[in-house]
Amino acid sequence: MSEKNQTTQRDYRKAFGQLASTKTQRIETLKPIEIQLDIQEDIAGGIHTIDFEKGDIMIKQSGMYLIIAAPQVGKAKGTRNRWIDFWVRVNNVDVAYSNIRRVLTDSQEKDVIPLNMVTHLNRGDTLNIMMSGETEDEGIGIEAIEPEGEPAIPSIIVTIVQLD
Repeated sequence: MSEKNQTTQRDYRKAFGQLASTKTQRIETLKPIEIQLDIQEDIAGGIHTIDFEKGDIMIKQSGMYLIIAAPQVGKAKGTRNRWIDFWVRVNNVDVAYSNIRRVLTDSQEKDVIPLNMVTHLNRGDTLNIMMSGETEDEGIGIEAIEPEGEPAIPSIIVTIVQLD
């Protein structure tokens, strides 16, 4: 087997995954919203050890995990300060102290606000990245952007790595 094939056909003992969304997702209710994911990054021939279906991230191996979510936030209209929150939910239970907040003033503002945490997850657990906002009528949410001549900017990138 060539060196290239050995590198691209590795089986990893530790679970990992990088997921993203190519869709803009706006807050249209004052209730918490589960962020939807629609792509899983190519892992150069490796085996995906974390699955997803829409907003559900399914854990296949028990262990301690590093979770990093990077939503690209923005707002469609309005000039008042409005907050948007993001947090982690596991098996339909909000994870304590996982929430982050960003305040947006106008539609020209764009920012990536990283959410990161370390937690133990069990095989079969379902993880979700959640968001909520202060208002439902100013188009606050996560935005996918397609700059001309550059790679697309996903509305969110989620990286999960098993540590142990």
